[in-house]
This record gives sequence, structure tokens and C-alpha cells, in this order.
Amino acid sequence: MKVISGRLNKILYPLVTTAALMIPTKTAINNLPYPQHNEPAKHLLYKSDKITPKDLDGLHIVSDTNFVGGISYCFDEPSRQKLKNRIYKPDSLLEYTLPIENTPNVYLSPFGYYFANRPNGNKKRPHMGLDIYVSPYSRKPKEPVLIKAPVDGVIISHKKARKTDNIIGNKVILLGRDGRMYSFDHMARPEDYQTHIDMPTVGTIMKAGEPIGYVGSTGETTMWHLHLNVMTDEALEKQQKSKYWKEIAEKSRYSYLKGQVNPLSRKDAGPIADLLSTYRGGQPNIIGDFK
Repeated sequence: MKVISGRLNKILYPLVTTAALMIPTKTAINNLPYPQHNEPAKHLLYKSDKITPKDLDGLHIVSDTNFVGGISYCFDEPSRQKLKNRIYKPDSLLEYTLPIENTPNVYLSPFGYYFANRPNGNKKRPHMGLDIYVSPYSRKPKEPVLIKAPVDGVIISHKKARKTDNIIGNKVILLGRDGRMYSFDHMARPEDYQTHIDMPTVGTIMKAGEPIGYVGSTGETTMWHLHLNVMTDEALEKQQKSKYWKEIAEKSRYSYLKGQVNPLSRKDAGPIADLLSTYRGGQPNIIGDFK
């Protein structure tokens, strides 16, 4: 029996050791205080119906502090690319929803024209995104206005504004399953309303229509509105090679190149452009200098 037992140990020990090495270990995301989702750990292919925590394995979160002390957290670039590849799904297989309910009070301000210049002290800088106003004269709405995820995806960046933060305020970026990034800026603070929605943090899995926060006026604005950016890696690659875009970045101060595209262009922004153009005042072909 001892001989047989010894032979079994020689056979089983390597197998057990190998199996132990294959057990997933804690990743950077598990070591940080971000919400975890109790879903079955199932590897995802692009045809899968939902994103699972397994798709976050091995991803790393980094922090960044801007020049006024505002801290943001995000996945590093290699992690973002890994996540993008893991969760990707074609537009035709996805459902999209408006980031804000289409009510009579919702409209696109003329000042939200993509690349409209606006005063910044003695300078002017490009406005790289789309402003969606939700109340007359851009005043604080009596009731909080909900912002929703426009498509399934994962939060890849989170910034909570300080009271003295004059940059972009409360902000999150969603990496959609379509490979595009959706940025939501100037969101409300907890003290702005009696009811409150916690901003989703890095690694939060979102489904289209789930709440992201309330429209606010945090950051460099006194107007209550949502500043929406749609960004793609393809656009960023072109921007980085373009003299025109480099000059834009130098003039913009805060709005550095991130692959911003025209949110109302179906060609660049995809299906969300069709939904946004239904807002009162929305123009499918808006004025702008696109190169």
C-alpha cells in the first residue's frame, strides 16, 4: 500500500499544485473600496448577455490629482484596453437609452454647439462636448433630474468634486460595450437635494438606463446642465497626429485631447446620436469646425 500511495502522491501532487496556481487571486480592484457585484464569475465573450466581475480580473486602478487638489480614480490604459476587448459588443446587438428623459424642459443650448468658443477670462477656448439643459434659464431644477447610463458598460473613471474645485466637478466616464467612452460632467452634490444617488465608482458594472447621478452645476459653471462627451480611440489617434487638434488642446486649458467626437453625428458617435437629436432644439447637423 505504501508503494501505491507513494506513486499516487507523485501523480496527484503536480496536478493539485497546478490547479492551485490556476485559482484566480485578488486583483487591484478587489483591494480598493469599490462596490463588488455578487454575480457568477463567468468569462464573457462579446455575444454574452451581461458583463460579470470576471471581466474585471487583473485590472488596475490609479489615482490622479489635478492642480487644485481634485482627485480622480481610473483604470490605467492597459487595463482599459483589456476591459474594452473583454466586454465589446457591436452596436446592432446593444440597446441605447437617452441619458436624460425626453421632457419639454430638455433642450440643447446653442452654446453647446460642438467646438463653440466661449469666454475664459481674456481667452476663448473650445467647448468639446454637448450641453444638455434641463430647466428654464439654466436654474436649479426643483426636483432632481436623473442621469442614466446610455448603454451597457463599466465605469472607468470617477471624480468627486471638492467645494473649491473649479475644473469639471463631479464626473464619471462610462466605457460602453460599443467601445465608446461617455463622460458625464458637472453632476450634483449630495447636499443639493434631499434625495441622493451615490456616483458609481470605478469598476461599477452598469446596464443601459441605470442611474448615474443627478444633473448639477459643480465645477466651472453656474448653470445647471449635463455636459456630455462621447469619445473613441480612433478619434484620439487622429487627434494626436493632427496639428489642428494640437492647437485646439493648447487653447483649451482643461479640455485636453481625449478622442472627443460630435455627439450628434451618427457616423462618429453611433446610435446615441439618433436619440440625442430628438431633444427639443437638437440639430443632427450642427455648426462646427470638424477636421
